[in-house]
Amino acid sequence: MIGKQLAHYQISALLGKGGMGEVYRAQDQKLGRDVALKILPANVATDPERLARFEREAKTLAAVNHPGIATVFGLHEQDGMRFMAMELVPGSDLSHKISKRALPVRDALEIALQIIEALEAAHQQGIIHRDLKPHNLMITPEGKIKVLDFGIARLSSRGPLLAGNSPSPTITAALTLPGTIMGTPAYMSPEQVQGEDVDARCDIWALGALLYEMLTGEMAFGGKTVPETMYMVTAREPDLDLLPDALPMEIRHLVRRCLVKEARNRLQAIGDARVILQETIEGKLILDESTSSPARTEGTGSLVERRMTITTEHVRQLSTLIPRMVGDTMTYLDNERPSDVLIICLHGLGVDQRQFEDVLRQTPYRAVSLSLYGFGPVVRMRPALSYADHNLLVSFLVEEIHQKIAPKTLVMVGYSSGSDQCLQIVASPLGERLQFDGLLLLGPSPMPAGGRMSSPFARLTGDPAEIFSTLRAISAYADNLTEWLIIHHYLLGAFDKFQTDTEALQSFAKTYVEALEDDRFFRLFQTAVRRTRHLRCVFGTDETSESDRALELHISDNALGDDFSEEMIANVPVGHLDLINASVVLPLVEEIVRSD
Repeated sequence: MIGKQLAHYQISALLGKGGMGEVYRAQDQKLGRDVALKILPANVATDPERLARFEREAKTLAAVNHPGIATVFGLHEQDGMRFMAMELVPGSDLSHKISKRALPVRDALEIALQIIEALEAAHQQGIIHRDLKPHNLMITPEGKIKVLDFGIARLSSRGPLLAGNSPSPTITAALTLPGTIMGTPAYMSPEQVQGEDVDARCDIWALGALLYEMLTGEMAFGGKTVPETMYMVTAREPDLDLLPDALPMEIRHLVRRCLVKEARNRLQAIGDARVILQETIEGKLILDESTSSPARTEGTGSLVERRMTITTEHVRQLSTLIPRMVGDTMTYLDNERPSDVLIICLHGLGVDQRQFEDVLRQTPYRAVSLSLYGFGPVVRMRPALSYADHNLLVSFLVEEIHQKIAPKTLVMVGYSSGSDQCLQIVASPLGERLQFDGLLLLGPSPMPAGGRMSSPFARLTGDPAEIFSTLRAISAYADNLTEWLIIHHYLLGAFDKFQTDTEALQSFAKTYVEALEDDRFFRLFQTAVRRTRHLRCVFGTDETSESDRALELHISDNALGDDFSEEMIANVPVGHLDLINASVVLPLVEEIVRSD
C-alpha cells in the first residue's frame, strides 16, 4: 500500500496493523496535511452488517467536536476498499509515560481529567469507547491528551473475547506495535470479559484501571496470560493499599467506585468523576511543587444540615406526649459524598451532630451525623425525654435517611452513650428491617452503672451547688492537663446549651443508666452480632475495666453469645475522649467496609 493513492490521500508509511484493519500515514493532497488512514480488511469490508456498523460509528464519531478526541475527516471507498481518514496525532502514547512507574499525583490527576472530559463529550453523543487503555491515549508534545479508536471493539461479531494482550494499533505517528483493534483484557470491564452487553459504564471501569495504573505504576489487573487476566477482572480486587499514602480520600474512593465489578453499583456517569476530580484539584489539594505530592487542607469539604419533620404519628408513639413537638424537626449533617456506602454516626451525651464533623469531612463514603431531638446547637425546645423515646426518634430518622439514600452498604457508628443507642437500634425491629452491614461501638458501657459522664449527669438537679458538684466529679476523671482541657471544653458546650434545660440532660442520662442495668448490654450485643456482618466494640486505654468485665463475663457465662469472636472487642492506644477522632474512627470504618 505504501506509495499508493486512495482518493486524494497519498500513502507514505504503515503505522500499525491487526486482524481488524491497517493504519497508514498519508498526505491529504487537497489540504496539504498529514492524516491517518484506517483501512478495513476485505473480510470485514464485504460483511454488510459489520460494514454498516462501521459506517454508522464513523459518522457518529465525526459529529463529536472535542479537542481531546482525534477528529474523523471522512469515510471513503475506492477499489472495493473502505477506509476512514482521521487526524494524525504526534507524540507518544501514555504507556511510554507510565511504563512500570507511578506518575506524580498532580500529573496523574491532570491526565485523568483530560481523559474524562473527552469521554464525557463522546458519551453525550451516545458513543462508547470500549477499548480505553494507555496505547489509545496520545500525549502531544504540548502535553495534551488525545483519545483514539472510539467504538472499534464492537466491530467483532464474536465480542471482546477474541482480544489478546497485545496492544491495539492506534492512529498515531509513534505506534508500530501489532495487535487487534479490540478491547484489551486488562482494561475491560467484567461485563465485557463475560461477553455481555455493555454501556458507558465499561469506559468508567477502564478509567478506574488507568487511574490506578498511573498512581501506582502497576496494572490493576495484570495477569501473565489472557485467561489469568480475565479471571482477575471478574474475581479479584485491586490492591488499593498500593495507592500513594498522601492521595486524597476523594480520589481513592473514586478509583474504588470505578472498579466495582457489578455495573449497577459502579459510578454511573463519567461526569460525576469529572466533578470529583475538579473539586479535588481546585479546592481540596495543596500540591507541593518540589514533590508533586498532595496534602489535604484542613477544614475542607462542605457539610449540609438536613432536617426530618416530626409528625403526629411519631409523637403518638412516644411514652411522653408533647404536642408541641409535632411539626418540629430533627437535624443531621450530611457530607453528600457520592457513594454506595452510608455511614450513620451518633454522638455522645450532651453534645450533638458536630462531634463527627471531621469524620464526615475526611471519609470517602457518604456519611451523616445525627443529633438527638433537642440536643442540637440551635433548637426550638429541649424537652425532657427518656432514653427510650430518644431511641425511637433516632430510629425514625435513621429509617428516613436510609430510604432517601438507599445505600448498598450500611454502617452505624456510635460514640459513648451514642454507641449504646446504636446497639439498641441494630437490635430493634428496625435493625432487622434495614440489615446493617456493620456496627462500630466506640466506648460503650457494659457496666450497669453507666459511663463516667452519664452517672453524674443522671444525678443533676436545678440546684447550682449540685451542678457545681457534678462538674467537679466529671473533671476528676482527667489524668492529665490535656484530658482536663478536653473535658472542660465538653462541659462548657453542654452547659451552654442546657443551662436552662438541665432537666432534658438529666432525664436522658438517668433513663440511660437505668437501661444499662440487668446486663442489658450483653443481650443486645448477642442480637446485634446475629444482625450485622461486622461488629467492632472498641475501648480506650482508660476503659480496660469495661472491656475486661465484658470478656470475664463471656469466659464465665458466655455472656457475649456463641457467635462472638475475639476481634469484636479491642482496646486502642488512646483515651476514651480521643475515640471520636477521625484518625481512630476512619481506619476502623474502612476495615468494616472492606471486609463486607
